[in-house]
This record gives sequence, C-alpha cells and structure tokens, in this order.
Amino acid sequence: MTIKELYQKYHIMPQLEKHQLRVGAIVALITKDRDSILTALVHDMGNIVKFSNLPSEWLPIQAEYIKKYGTDANVATIKILEDAGLTKLKEYMERESEFYQNRMTVTDFSKISLPALLTLYADTRVAFNGVVPMEDRIVDLETRYNMYRDDRIWGPKLERYIQSLTTTDVATIKEDDVEPLFDELLTYEL
Repeated sequence: MTIKELYQKYHIMPQLEKHQLRVGAIVALITKDRDSILTALVHDMGNIVKFSNLPSEWLPIQAEYIKKYGTDANVATIKILEDAGLTKLKEYMERESEFYQNRMTVTDFSKISLPALLTLYADTRVAFNGVVPMEDRIVDLETRYNMYRDDRIWGPKLERYIQSLTTTDVATIKEDDVEPLFDELLTYEL
C-alpha cells in the first residue's frame, strides 16, 4: 500500500494530507531514513477527531472516527496505525507523543528514536499555511489553543540538536523546498 492509498483508505482530509506531506518532506530533506520519512507521513492520521467547524461532508466521517477511535487525536492516530498494521510506525508515534507533552532536554533528545525525533521537529515547523520558522509555529499554536507552549523552551534546543545530525541547514527549510516532494512522497510504499 502506498501513502496515497493509506490516506484514501482512512479518508484523510486534503488539508491534513498536505500537513503530513509537509512534515514528511521536511524529514526527507534532513535524512534518507525510510522509517523517519514514513513516520512523519502518518503522524497525524487521527486528527479529524479533534477538528471543529468541519464542512458538512466531513461530519459523518468525523463521527465514525470518534466512535471507533475516541476523541483524543494522538490515541486515534495510534489506533489507526495499529488498525493499518503499521506496528513499527505506531511505536515511533507512541514515543513521539510521549515526549511532545514534556519539557525536554538535549539528553532526552538522544533517547528518542530518529523517526520520532525528526517527526517531532518537522511538526514544529509546519503551520496551517505551510512551512514556517519554529518561532512562528509556536506562536500559531499558542494563539490557536490560547495557552503557553513548553516547546517555546525546548524547541530551539531541538532545532540545534537536529542541526547537529545533518548537513542540511534545517532553519532555512521553507515551503518552496517541500512542495516539489509531495508527489514522490505519496508513492512511498508502506
């Protein structure tokens, strides 16, 4: 099954598909590690359960997913990956969501698998409208959820740590760099 087929099977909304493709493309620009790229491409599969103000055609799908997977988007994603038989990716996502909730240190970064760590980083670079600097994404999330974000503290440290793992200048990755990768990423086999 390809990523495109997985998205179709699980009724991934166009804006959520684009978000996951952006995160996957950032990871693909940083590493060629297949598990890392695949993890990034599926990291928010269950997010439909948390969306509000959906177009009416998506409401029945959302209701079905809430009934089947619950209202917690992280839990829904894990259950979808399990349902799809993507056990290894499910395990990476369990680790990623665990660390996302905590105030992390550089020592913590070295304890996270590369797929979880790169997904965590790339997700902190993607806002609703595209790839943005990390600071802009943190402000976006704080505004959207009306709360202080711990990634304000650990985010810059994470970006420096990721930079130490690659020759790609990660802070300069922008929307124009990721969009050309979307078609190829949709063909990735699971």
